Amino acid sequence: MPDILSLRSLYGDICVTYATLSIIFFLLSRSEPFTFKGSHWKRVVFGVVAGMTALYLRSNRLVLVDDLPFSLEMLPMILVTFFGGWLSGLCSFIVSFVFNGMFTLNNLFIAIILGTLFLFRVWRRRKHRELYITIILIGAFRLALISSIHGIQVPWSELLVYQLISAGCMILCYHALNYKEIYMGKVFTIRVKAATDELTQINNRASLDYWLDQRQLQREACGLILLDIDNFKQVNDTFGHLAGDRVLTEVGRLLRHLTRSDDFAGRYGGEEFLVMTSTCDPGTLMAIAERIRKEVEDCAIILEDGRVLNVTVSLGVSLYLPGMIIRKSLKLADLSLYEAKRQGKNRVVASSILTLSSLGAKRDYPGM
Repeated sequence: MPDILSLRSLYGDICVTYATLSIIFFLLSRSEPFTFKGSHWKRVVFGVVAGMTALYLRSNRLVLVDDLPFSLEMLPMILVTFFGGWLSGLCSFIVSFVFNGMFTLNNLFIAIILGTLFLFRVWRRRKHRELYITIILIGAFRLALISSIHGIQVPWSELLVYQLISAGCMILCYHALNYKEIYMGKVFTIRVKAATDELTQINNRASLDYWLDQRQLQREACGLILLDIDNFKQVNDTFGHLAGDRVLTEVGRLLRHLTRSDDFAGRYGGEEFLVMTSTCDPGTLMAIAERIRKEVEDCAIILEDGRVLNVTVSLGVSLYLPGMIIRKSLKLADLSLYEAKRQGKNRVVASSILTLSSLGAKRDYPGM
């Protein structure tokens, strides 16, 4: 019988459990914090990895009943349920169920424990108390089940020590993952604040400069739409700076709504905004710019005193093509914007560089 109580075996199992879940948790949190509300595929991956870890942990077990061994295999399944929700827990169980004898007493025992966690939705109100209650219930249920089968022949001292070590491992891994989750949340909060304009809640100038530099570094063609709010100084002088802030906030909201996932919009400075698009097709670029102009024109901005204000924007459209200096492309967009202002405002003017769009990489999406 394998010696599950050997320090080397237990230390190895604890390290494998924490290291595996910690690494996959970190990898799934690279673009956004991993939570039970996150992408379905991430929760599935989290669960599958936990299920594979459970299979590994089962190899080091204490067998009292052939169908009900003692091992740490349930730990990763419970932990991913707490952090990834029912989907992660279910996926981990399915992996273990399929590759671990399917309809066995041990799998039934695990299903009952996970089913109870699903019923109470422990991931939604995750507190330390729920974890400790879960540990106590698992230990009591397992000991009662073994006792009913073996009676007084059970080696109680070994089982109690095992339960304490198993509980300690779960507590250690739970708190470590909990601290990691808190840390990743703070990191992304700081990152978002550093890249977001406080007033308009869209990307700020530093974030725009970074992505502009990335486009040039990667030699990736893109469309550039520079827009400026018409008569913004007059709005501030007539209605006050709070009204001006309200206008900027509303334009920022419209840009968040109008730009697609592969586009990038931000406040370029003052009352100017910049949209970078993945398309460099002239027709699509002009359609996007025209839709922005029309949406702003049709938007009724309600001020704090109840008055309704309408504003317009002028837009200049340009391109960045591989081999160019991207600041030059921005200068062309700025010149087109100036021309739109000169022609009477509330209009879109395209730079002559749009005639060279065929030189850019084509990753266009359908017109708007």
